Amino acid sequence: IDLIFGFEALSDEEWNYNLDKAIELRPEHISSYQLSIEPKTKLGRQYEKGEYNALPDDASHRQYSAIQKRLSEAGYLQYEVSSFCLPGKEAKHNSAYWNRTPYLGLGPSAHSFDGTKRFWNEPSLTKYLKVYGAHGILNSESVDGSKRYHVSGCSIVHTEILTEKDIFNETVMLSLRRKEGISLHRVKENFSSKYYLEFEKMAAAEVKKGNLAIDGDIIKIPPELLFLSDGIIRDLIL
Repeated sequence: IDLIFGFEALSDEEWNYNLDKAIELRPEHISSYQLSIEPKTKLGRQYEKGEYNALPDDASHRQYSAIQKRLSEAGYLQYEVSSFCLPGKEAKHNSAYWNRTPYLGLGPSAHSFDGTKRFWNEPSLTKYLKVYGAHGILNSESVDGSKRYHVSGCSIVHTEILTEKDIFNETVMLSLRRKEGISLHRVKENFSSKYYLEFEKMAAAEVKKGNLAIDGDIIKIPPELLFLSDGIIRDLIL
């Protein structure tokens, strides 16, 4: 199940009631997210007009800490910033994204990833069927660094080529969201020396501040600081 916290109408008492019910249901997996205010949405417009007040960070932090504590006591493991599970029940689908595992998406709007690039299909079903009815992709052209494939002028696949910097930043961000953290050896083996040396320097500074914990080769965000993970990670990407 998914749980949302950190919004104005949710009191700590109501949040704890939700946690009671979630634990009572005992699903194999629980995801919990802080409500985000997105632009160009009804809530975003209300926020801009002063009609909605965001919950203060300390209140959101208190609710996040509550789910960490309550689910841990109920036998759940926190294996990612927003993800909790019973032993051995980690989400395989989400874990593939966090591990940057290649995947193939089929159908309109489907996204695929091969480790160095992402590509996604035409969202329109009509255009998608028209292209594949014409027996596939015939030619391509480069537009602003991304490759776009066409059949009779109909775009079917857009491609985003990832640079070493892109891959480095994704690796750092996704690894530090997970309980396993990131291996310095992995960074050294998979990236050029300039990225490794810069990461080593930045990570050492965060360890000194207490924002990161280091255990041998592994660097991770301590559980009690996961609520602040976005800010910590922001200081570690290039």
